[in-house]
Amino acid sequence: MTARAPLPAALRPYVGNLWVGQSTRARREHVIPSGEMHLAVRIDGPALRLYAGRDDEEGEAVAAAVVCGARSRYYAKRAEPCCTVGAQLLPGASQALFGVPATAIAERHAPLREFWGDAVDALQRELAATTTPEARLHALESTLLAQLRPVEPLPSHVTRAIAGLDEGEDLHVLLAGAGCSHRHFIARFRDATGLAPKRYARLRRFQRVLAQLDLEGTDWGTLALDHGYCDQAHLARDFREFAGLPARAYERARLHPRHVLTG
Repeated sequence: MTARAPLPAALRPYVGNLWVGQSTRARREHVIPSGEMHLAVRIDGPALRLYAGRDDEEGEAVAAAVVCGARSRYYAKRAEPCCTVGAQLLPGASQALFGVPATAIAERHAPLREFWGDAVDALQRELAATTTPEARLHALESTLLAQLRPVEPLPSHVTRAIAGLDEGEDLHVLLAGAGCSHRHFIARFRDATGLAPKRYARLRRFQRVLAQLDLEGTDWGTLALDHGYCDQAHLARDFREFAGLPARAYERARLHPRHVLTG
């Protein structure tokens, strides 16, 4: 995979990185939620197919170009042998790039055409005509820049809370320092991220756990306590909820910290 940060300064508040990757075989995966949004465009191969659960053999085709809102639990998809270009999106990106709050796309994949119309066709043609990863990243970057619209910056108390939760700060302390009612704070936080603060905090903590896993010999009890879990069983429950399988099964099936082979 090739990845880099966006070059235009105008995109940096909304796009964490751009990436292009090549999948070499078909398989089913669980994708573990991170609390973030992203968009992805398949240059070749079939449309993205999602599954309702382990017993769903048929799935549902969405589109070759999709935007994925923040999810609160894993989703199941089919990876295909194809090249995909994508972007990791930051809080506030939904309003700036798609004209809707993050709550409008939370918990789902939506065809990118819903928001960009014919510009998606133009992007796909340009991507198909290019041959190098950097040229494909440049094509996506140019389209993102063209779709960017003027928006009000996120409220400072929301940006502080997001940064604090990313680092593991206490949610109650952040709420107390927000300077507004809890109801107002939660609404603005959801508009920016697509998730309630408590759920976002849990997902970001789980991502920190995955980043520190030593698959050769994890001390699960110590890992749980180091990240603020009550005990190992508490962490095990998050594994089942967010990854869709037990921690030991995750160790065996891990393809990437957020991707787990299921078939």
